[in-house]
Amino acid sequence: MNVAVNVVLCTGPPNRYELLAWLNDTLQARFTKLEQVCSGAAYCQLIDWCFPGTLDLSKVRFQSSSSTEDAIHNYSLLQAAFKKYIPVDTLIKNNSTVAVTFLHWFKLFFEKNNNGREYRALEARGGQNMVPVSGGSSCCTEILHSKCCLSAVKMEEQESSSDPLFLFINKYCSGNVDALSSDPLVSTILSPTHPKDIIQVCWHTPYCLYLYMGVELGRGQTTSVLLIGYFDWSSGVSVVRLLHTLNMSTRSVDGDAKLLMETLKKFELPLSNLSVFYCNASSLWARQKFVSQLQTSCPRLITLSGLPGLAARACQAGIMASFSGLLDLIRVIHCHYSTCTSVNDSLKELFTNSQSYDPSKPVSGHSLFIINIVQKMASNWRDLVDYFKSLRPTASSDWIRSQLIDNKIKLQFLFLSHALEPLRALQEWQQYGTVDVAAELQLSAMLVHTYATNLLRPSVHEHFLRRRSLHAFNNELPPTEVNIGSRARDFLWATAVVDLGEQERSDFLKGATAFYKGALQSLVRNMPKYLGDVALRNIRKVLKHPENINVRRFISVRAGPLYVHEEIIIMYNVVYSVTHCHCSAEPRISPPQSIYIISDDGDDDDDDDDDDDDDDGGGGGDDDGGMVLTCTPTDSAPQLGTKEEMVWGKLDGFSFWPGIIIPCRVKKPGMKMVEWYGQRMSSQVAVETLEPFAAFAEHFCPKSFAILVTYRQAIFLSLQVCSLRCGKQFSANLNDKDGLLKQVLDWALEGFQPMGPDRLTTTRLSSLPTTQSAFTLHGTLALSHTFTHTYSHICSSSVSAGICLCCGTESVEIFHPLFKGSLCLKCKDNFTETLFRYDEDGYQSYCTICCYGMEVILCGNDSCCRSYCGDCLNILIGQGTFDSLKELDPWICYLCQPHRPHGALIPRVDWSIRVQELFANNSAMEFEPHRVYPSIRANLRRPIRVLSLFDGIATGYLVLKDLGFKVDKYVASEVCEDSIAVGTVNHDGKIVHVGDVRLITEELLEQWGPFDLLIGGSPCNDLSIVNPLRKGLYEGTGRLFFEYFRILQLLKPKEEDPRPFFWLFENVVFMNTHDKVNICRFLECNPVLVNAVKVSPAHRARYFWGNIPGMSRPIIASQKDKLTLQDCLEIGREARVTKVRTITTNPNSLKQGKGVSQLPVLENGKEDNLWITELERIFGFPKHYTDVRNMNRQQRQKVLGKAWSVPVIRHLFAPLKDYFACEQLPV
Repeated sequence: MNVAVNVVLCTGPPNRYELLAWLNDTLQARFTKLEQVCSGAAYCQLIDWCFPGTLDLSKVRFQSSSSTEDAIHNYSLLQAAFKKYIPVDTLIKNNSTVAVTFLHWFKLFFEKNNNGREYRALEARGGQNMVPVSGGSSCCTEILHSKCCLSAVKMEEQESSSDPLFLFINKYCSGNVDALSSDPLVSTILSPTHPKDIIQVCWHTPYCLYLYMGVELGRGQTTSVLLIGYFDWSSGVSVVRLLHTLNMSTRSVDGDAKLLMETLKKFELPLSNLSVFYCNASSLWARQKFVSQLQTSCPRLITLSGLPGLAARACQAGIMASFSGLLDLIRVIHCHYSTCTSVNDSLKELFTNSQSYDPSKPVSGHSLFIINIVQKMASNWRDLVDYFKSLRPTASSDWIRSQLIDNKIKLQFLFLSHALEPLRALQEWQQYGTVDVAAELQLSAMLVHTYATNLLRPSVHEHFLRRRSLHAFNNELPPTEVNIGSRARDFLWATAVVDLGEQERSDFLKGATAFYKGALQSLVRNMPKYLGDVALRNIRKVLKHPENINVRRFISVRAGPLYVHEEIIIMYNVVYSVTHCHCSAEPRISPPQSIYIISDDGDDDDDDDDDDDDDDGGGGGDDDGGMVLTCTPTDSAPQLGTKEEMVWGKLDGFSFWPGIIIPCRVKKPGMKMVEWYGQRMSSQVAVETLEPFAAFAEHFCPKSFAILVTYRQAIFLSLQVCSLRCGKQFSANLNDKDGLLKQVLDWALEGFQPMGPDRLTTTRLSSLPTTQSAFTLHGTLALSHTFTHTYSHICSSSVSAGICLCCGTESVEIFHPLFKGSLCLKCKDNFTETLFRYDEDGYQSYCTICCYGMEVILCGNDSCCRSYCGDCLNILIGQGTFDSLKELDPWICYLCQPHRPHGALIPRVDWSIRVQELFANNSAMEFEPHRVYPSIRANLRRPIRVLSLFDGIATGYLVLKDLGFKVDKYVASEVCEDSIAVGTVNHDGKIVHVGDVRLITEELLEQWGPFDLLIGGSPCNDLSIVNPLRKGLYEGTGRLFFEYFRILQLLKPKEEDPRPFFWLFENVVFMNTHDKVNICRFLECNPVLVNAVKVSPAHRARYFWGNIPGMSRPIIASQKDKLTLQDCLEIGREARVTKVRTITTNPNSLKQGKGVSQLPVLENGKEDNLWITELERIFGFPKHYTDVRNMNRQQRQKVLGKAWSVPVIRHLFAPLKDYFACEQLPV
């Protein structure tokens, strides 16, 4: 019996071209596309190689047709050979994501189980070709789509020639070296006109030269490959062509450089048109030698050889030049983490995803990991100190503890946490982002600008950016003026002299200077010369006009072949443009889109007029060292409570919070609607509780500012508006947000001088400048409600599917779920965050169409909570629509009316289904499918064992018993005593309560388990965007998600364990997009959205992640589900509405209507609130389910408000009946 060794996929997406190259080389095949492998024949032969006799190779259908019958036959043979689950249905449908994942796993499996047995694959299958008859591909098509792809396809061993060019074609090009080959790519290379056609193009078009050294040819042979890239103006696409191969020694650099020049002269390439050069030589000296030879003929040659790994090398240079001793501390702490059996949560979080860390490698080998560790340690320093103080004394723990309590070590970490942040952005882009060289050049220029500002004197700063001369380092700032970040600066000067001596302070400042100097030197050495700061930072704008004859002198690579792995050269896309241009086109002027104008310096700046004598192509006049915000105030200052007046508001339980008065759709005497800065929410507040924002020093709370990130952001946003209204200019670099915040805060505390608080009055939008400020803080500072529609393609009769219905842009991402039209990426994110967000009156906070809107009209249907803004109605339907609809009372909205067009606003018939698709659509988040368990025969099913985290009032147990499951064990983690009492009393003590989830250890899980089902939903109060003081996923109760994730990882069975294991995680829909994305990344799946309103009388939209089969199926009400409020009321009580809004722990959530004053029930002609027994029925619980422990009404509503909806959980749990034993339920 053959016993196979299983493997687990490593992290990181596989490269399909490398996998095809490996498969062709291994099986002597000619696969050119991944879909051709889906016939299953290749997998059968790999199994025959590793485990001879496991399957009958003569039964494999190698020459399969495109029909599914041959594929099913081959997979049946494969499935009989081993017990690995095979996603046959998905593979035969040619799903590329599943196909590449399965091939990746099979490659690892083959390499693990292959014992080196000699095997002739071609002979073993009788010389049959495995490529399906209809599986051919045309490389010409790929070239026409800007992707000249040299697919790694190993040819049959037919060619005996030793010419490197033929060997290269043999190994990397699909086809035969025979000149009569039908493959268009091979025919082009071997045609008599090659490379004359390439040379002819290069004589009148700027071109790029790529030199790849050490390309494997097999049998121990290597070669160097020359590629030519150019922009084909006739077709409008980028082309990369193979020129020739060179026999370079890789030992004699002078000889190699001479050979390169001789080859270029031999082919008569015009070096005067050579604009960009790239070489993958590992030695910097070798690359410089090639460049120096080429520059003799093209002095202004741009080299991109130093761009890959630029951030990693700069990180290493900076750290090694300054505080290299910190690496020893990180190494020892990591060693402790790896060897110690019990570590605390802070240490676990510190080394999350640290499997790839190898201390023996240089910093550049894992720079992003080092940056993450430094920043995490700086943020969790106190926790680390407490942990290592609690350990039993050992040599290593004592040394770590002594380092952690050393103030100068902490100071170094605080500084590096600040200084490495700009490097982190570039490194993440290079490591995880798309291949976009223009973006990398732009980010690199911003990084150089930031570090130069932090290090150099203002007098030489501008000159350095233009020339990037290392001589500028002789004019550094004094050590005390070097930018070390606000946290490090505060710690430096707040620490007593006895704890941090003068010499130690001086050494630290010298080290900070050395970091910037070392990092800058590394960046300057590796960045392309002759491209100045202005040219690099505006390179994206320049690339938008390749047709301009003035821009053809400069060639840039938008997505070029800079990341080539060993023996594969793939996916080239080269785009050309120029620096040194004086574009004659008029700059576009955009209308203001917010109360204050802040824009991106990458895409929206006007073209800079650079001097012709600048040898680097950069301009000198880009004054980007500060922020200038200007506007014209109104003639008179309004009284407190006026529209757009800035105020302080006192919220219950919190300090004064900054806000701005906005128009109110439901006006109440003495009340004003205030939008709270930094929260994207608003609420009505009594005027007498408001204070003028001018009294800043009186109402500013230093304690909240120190501990609450949201409060700090709110202060920053409000002071941005103040600086705009006062025309105040600040000198801090915008990349140093902490420094800028300190400046504006000092200005506010000193009374907004020199203008004074009188200038804090509202400004008219029409008085704002039409040109936008040149700088931004990542475009996130504008208030979300002050959105201005910019439709330019929408008429009153039709809407194109290629236009965003929210903002009018043509760059669309996905369909609009409610109305015909689309959404761009920005509006999609905003739409998903705010669609299910409701104000205190129960209505949507924002417009149903655009999810923005200042003034809205509400639907008069009691069961509808939608609102529509005036901009959308007037633009999409017709001018005056909004005013005319305000006269109707009640007005029924377009989704509640019978389906018909309303001007350009056309409701979708299937809008309810498309809403689900919107929340399920995550095209940028693709994950490997969850393991699928086959159903278990009825006589083999056993009772279910469940672990419920954050169990609440035992909804999970109630549903399982309701569905008839035999529950062998139900272990619940819950800390609320009232909730525990409800579960204990209603289920006769059959639930095992184990307390706080943070105290559950692996040993306890082994003692209680094994478990078949893990369920839970961590608290949502720090994730929900309704909470203005939310802390997010990584702080407060948000961190409890990681307790669920930790236990999930401990409970997941191993790959070879056939036991079914299911899990379910729940949380709110209205969370920030980045929190949702992070949860998806950890759980490795996308959520499904289920709204309880379809099976109950209450709106309750929730996200569910999990691997339970059929989670995404439509939810359908059963006969016993109560769908209307009237069905849930006691006798003699009448429902005023059909559906109620989301019920929370807040008693006001029971009120309905536009004014949040309407009670939902009438009894004897009088308004009344919902009784608790009626609330229990709305959630699907039995009557009096929460009537335990003498709990009052408020306590009972509180435990219900945190509970799951019973019909929803029944819908999700139902498929588990195919896996676990059930009781014989009475009919």
